[in-house]
Amino acid sequence: MKKMKLLIVDDEPDLCRVLADRLNVLYSISPDSCHSGEEALKRISEMDYDVVVLDIEMPGIDGMETLKRIKEIKPGLQVVMFTGHGSEDRRRLSETLGAFNYVDKIDGLSKLAPMIEGAYRLRKALEDTYAEVALNEYTR
Repeated sequence: MKKMKLLIVDDEPDLCRVLADRLNVLYSISPDSCHSGEEALKRISEMDYDVVVLDIEMPGIDGMETLKRIKEIKPGLQVVMFTGHGSEDRRRLSETLGAFNYVDKIDGLSKLAPMIEGAYRLRKALEDTYAEVALNEYTR
């Protein structure tokens, strides 16, 4: 199986570093990171990521707007919202905008890591499904 291509988006560089280190240990991947919605959108338009971990509260374009734009650019890209400013309204809005899931930073990596893995599995399943449908259409 190909290695997961992960992008961490959070305006706290130290948190990005800690998450990247721990995810590297868990999954032997080296996630990319950036610190603003603007930078995330630029990277996503240039690279093929499988999963994005996205903070909600960031200066400039916030996480919800970034999520909305990500889904416009790459609808199949899976996004896990990761926030220290959670609320039920934000959870519902992120799901409505197409987030895979929503994890509060208080829950930490113990809940984030399984969500990332689930998002990656969904991304791969969708890719396989699209490829199979395309192949079936081509061979008719």
